[in-house]
Amino acid sequence: MLRASNQTNTRPTRSRGFTLAETLVYAGLVAFLLVVIVQATIAVARSHDRSSTYLDVNATAMTAFSRFSRDIRRATGVDFVASTIGASPGRLVLEMKRDDGTNDIVDLYLSGSKIHVENNGVLIGDLTPSNMDVSNLTFRIFTAASTTAVRIEMTVAPDNMPDVHAVNFYGTYVLRGSYVE
Repeated sequence: MLRASNQTNTRPTRSRGFTLAETLVYAGLVAFLLVVIVQATIAVARSHDRSSTYLDVNATAMTAFSRFSRDIRRATGVDFVASTIGASPGRLVLEMKRDDGTNDIVDLYLSGSKIHVENNGVLIGDLTPSNMDVSNLTFRIFTAASTTAVRIEMTVAPDNMPDVHAVNFYGTYVLRGSYVE
């Protein structure tokens, strides 16, 4: 004879949760991953700051050399008495002629860690921004026949990032007025 059974499973059911050991392992893995992610983020941020600083150093040099190029190419001569040639900190005093025949004097020099520009004895301003330091500015003059050229050596470094090294820049420009009759 078949009998219907009304018996239920009397075995206690265990709820599925995490043991303390499992929780500690998972927490350790999450902490490790967070440390790795934070370190990677910090490294990327530092790299970005360094790259940005090097771009600022190059922009400083480009601005200064643009001004040097423009003034030297306009010049008819160099005042050797007032200039400091072949040494740092250098000073380059350029003589220029205006269209009306009058003279202009442009003075480019390093004072402290900034490059200054004077026009006819009046300070125009700095060529370098406040966050950049110029540690070397040397002018060298080369003369051949009726042509005069100026070679410029300049070292620029940021003043707020000691892990970014100073960068040397060089340029040579011919005084157009030196070979015009």
